[in-house]
Amino acid sequence: MIDNITVIIVSYKSKKTIFNCIKSIGHFNKILILDNSNDKELKKKLKNKYSKIKIFLSKKNSGYGAGYNFLLKKVKTPYALLMTPDTSFKKGTLSKFLLSLKKLKNNFTLMGPYKQNKNFALERKKTINEARMILGFSMLINIKNINKNNFFDENFFLYLEDIDLCRRLINNNQKIYINKSFIIDHIGAKSSNIGKNEFDKIRNWHWMWSQYYFFKKYNGNFLALTKFFSKLISTSVKFIILYLFQNENQNRYKYRLKGLYSSMIGKKSYLRPKNIL
Repeated sequence: MIDNITVIIVSYKSKKTIFNCIKSIGHFNKILILDNSNDKELKKKLKNKYSKIKIFLSKKNSGYGAGYNFLLKKVKTPYALLMTPDTSFKKGTLSKFLLSLKKLKNNFTLMGPYKQNKNFALERKKTINEARMILGFSMLINIKNINKNNFFDENFFLYLEDIDLCRRLINNNQKIYINKSFIIDHIGAKSSNIGKNEFDKIRNWHWMWSQYYFFKKYNGNFLALTKFFSKLISTSVKFIILYLFQNENQNRYKYRLKGLYSSMIGKKSYLRPKNIL
């Protein structure tokens, strides 16, 4: 079963975590990595340590969804295990995970790990439970079924591309599951090598841009404008007050305001971290 799975990882300035991630998936024979920071030194180190890995370098950071779409199109196995560089496969759980996958056969499109859904009411006796949503830091993807549903929406650079994919799959009557035997440790935002100020700017801008784009996609521009106009006003007021008092949180609302406004007037998701080649 393990030979039926290709692990795919999109990285960006992930030196702090990616080696631990790869160490945790050492049993897998097929691993594809796309590095969006065009880090030739990282590629050399990874190839020297893990000869079975295939690494692609990108001179342009096109974001999470576009990066994973690039790798998904190169997968030749029935399944792809999507992981982010700040995750690791929990030690001692791989055999149970593979066994549960055999039992499910091919009747799913996405499968998510248990930890990320700790707030979901799962049936205690069942290892695998149906879900309407899983988060994007790790998921098992059925390549045959996902091919029918156009992968990730590349208009999202950061945030909600995973929720958007799940929504489209559910709308198309595709099966999404949570697997209690699929256990992933996730570090989260603190794992990034991007400077804190730069990361906060990117995060706040894209969070607001993606929220508006997502809502507009499923409800239309008129309803989106109606819903988010009050948020535009409240965010503007908060920024002005914080700016007048020179509060350190002013930049948070400044970039939330910029991201929301850009999305509302139909601009593409353009803000990127500095120093991207």
